[in-house]
Amino acid sequence: MKRIISLAILSVSILPLVAQAEEHSENYVGISASKLTSGGSSTGAGIVLGHRYNEHWAAEIAYDDSGLLSALPERTSAISIAAVGYLPLVADLEAYGRLGYASASTKDGFGITVTHGDVTCGVGVEYRLNEEYALGFGWNQVIIGDNVDIPRANENSYALTVLRSF
Repeated sequence: MKRIISLAILSVSILPLVAQAEEHSENYVGISASKLTSGGSSTGAGIVLGHRYNEHWAAEIAYDDSGLLSALPERTSAISIAAVGYLPLVADLEAYGRLGYASASTKDGFGITVTHGDVTCGVGVEYRLNEEYALGFGWNQVIIGDNVDIPRANENSYALTVLRSF
C-alpha cells in the first residue's frame, strides 16, 4: 500500500511537468469489459478514473477484476496507477501506451490468495465519438503470483472501454 501511495504522489507531481498545454485538460471516467487471452475463459470488468493533462499525457487510477463476469474460481483483481501517452493518428482516432504499477490479488482454484505488486502495461486505440464519449480497445498486461504459493505469470487481456469526459 505504501508503494501505491508513493507512486500516486510521484505521478501527480511529475505529470504536470510534462504537460505542455492546458487547453485539452479534462477528467474522465470509464467502464470496461475484458477477456483473458490465456488460461481459463475468464471475462472481467473494470473502472478507470483519469485526468488528461493535454492531448499527449494522462494519469489514471483503475480497478480491474479478471473474473467478475465469470463463474471460474480463479480470478485476479488489481488496483493500478499509470501514466498514459497518446499519439493522434487520424481525425478522432488515437493510439495510446500505458505504463504503471498494479497491486494484484490473485486467487487460484484451491482458494489460495496472493497479493503482489508489479509493473502493468498496455497499448491500444481510442476513438472519440463526440466531446463527451470515447471508445477504447486495448491489450493490457498485469504480472501476477509470487513464485511461492502461485507461480509468477503474465495475465494478458483485451479490453473494450467506454469513457466519459467531464
